[in-house]
Amino acid sequence: MTSEQRSVLSRALVIGGSGLLGHHIVKKLFEANKTIHIVVLDIATTQNRVDGVTYVIGSITSANDVAEVLKEHAPEVIFHTVSPNPLSENKKRFDDVNIKGTQNLLDCIQTCSAVKALVYTSSSSVIHNSYTDLNKVTEDLPLFFAPQQKAYYSHTKAVAEDLIIKANRTHGLLTTSIRPASLFGEGDRLLTGNMIGLGRKNLVIGGGKNNFDFTYVGNNAYAQVLAAEALIRASNSQDSILHDARVDGEAFVVTNDEPWPFWEFARALALGAGYPVDTSKTRHIPAGLLFVLVGFWEWLFKMVTFGSRQPSVTTRMIVPTTLERTFDITKAKTRLGYRPQVTMQEGIDRATKWYKAQDTSGLKKAT
Repeated sequence: MTSEQRSVLSRALVIGGSGLLGHHIVKKLFEANKTIHIVVLDIATTQNRVDGVTYVIGSITSANDVAEVLKEHAPEVIFHTVSPNPLSENKKRFDDVNIKGTQNLLDCIQTCSAVKALVYTSSSSVIHNSYTDLNKVTEDLPLFFAPQQKAYYSHTKAVAEDLIIKANRTHGLLTTSIRPASLFGEGDRLLTGNMIGLGRKNLVIGGGKNNFDFTYVGNNAYAQVLAAEALIRASNSQDSILHDARVDGEAFVVTNDEPWPFWEFARALALGAGYPVDTSKTRHIPAGLLFVLVGFWEWLFKMVTFGSRQPSVTTRMIVPTTLERTFDITKAKTRLGYRPQVTMQEGIDRATKWYKAQDTSGLKKAT
C-alpha cells in the first residue's frame, strides 16, 4: 500500500465494540473502507458482530487484558465506548468501569507508543444536575460532580471525561470526548423498548410539551469517526492549530440537531413498532403528584428490602420525561464537520424495524 492509499485510521481498537454505539462505530469504520485493521475488545462478543473484524474477549478493568490487546494489535486510534447501564444503581460498578477502567486504559496506553488518538464516549449529562431544564446549552457549561450531581452514573462519566481531557498531549497522545444525547437505533436494548412502552400506554406526565434531543446512534458513530480522523491528522501534522479549531483536548455534544417533544417521540416509536395510539384519549398525569406517589413507593420498597433492591420505577427514571433537554451542537458542526446523516424519522423507522425483528421473549416483554 502506498502512502497515498494509506487510510487515515490505519489500525483501530473499539473498546465495547459489541455494544450499541461501539458496533455502529465498527460498522462506520468498516463500511468507509478507511481502516486496515479493526479490533474489538469487549466482555462478550457474540452480538453485533461484523465480518472482517477481530474480536477479543476482555475487560477495560483488567490491566492484563488491555495491555495484551495493545501489544498484539498496536492500534493508532482507540474508541472507548464501554459503560454500565446508566439506569443501574450499582455505584461500585460505575466506579470500577467508568473511572478505574478509564484510568487503567490511560496507564496501559503509556506503554504502547503506537497509540496516537483516543476518542472517549462521555455523556451529555455530565454538565447537568439531572433535575433541571436544559435549553440549547453548549459545552461551555462546567462538569457536574457529586454531590451537586445527583446521578452517580453521570458523576463517574464526568470524572472519566476529566481524566481523558487532562491526558491530552501526554506521551504523544491526543484525546477528545464525545457526549452522546439519548441514543437509539438498531441494537438499542434500553431506550427504544422503554419509549415504546411509554408510547403504548398513551399517557403524558406533566405538560407534555418538553422538547428533547434524541440521537440516532449511527449519527453519533459518524461523529466519533470524524473526531478520530481529526486527531490523527493533528498528530501527523507539524502545523499549529488555532484554538477555536482544535479537536484534541475538547468535548463535543452530538445530537440529531432535531429536538422532538418527548412524548411525541414515544408515540412515534410505538407507532413504528405496530402500536398506534389515539391521542384524543391520552391520559395526563400531574408530575408533582406522580413524584410524591413514586417517592413514597421507593421509600417503602427500600424499607421492605432493607435497601438491597430497587423498584422497577423510580423518581430518577421519571424526572427526565418532564424536562426540556436540548443542546447547541455548533461546536461539533464547525470543528468536526459533523452533520446528521440520518433524520429522526428515518432513525425511528430503522430502530423499530430492528425492534420488531427481535425475540419477543427478550426485548418486547418490557413493553
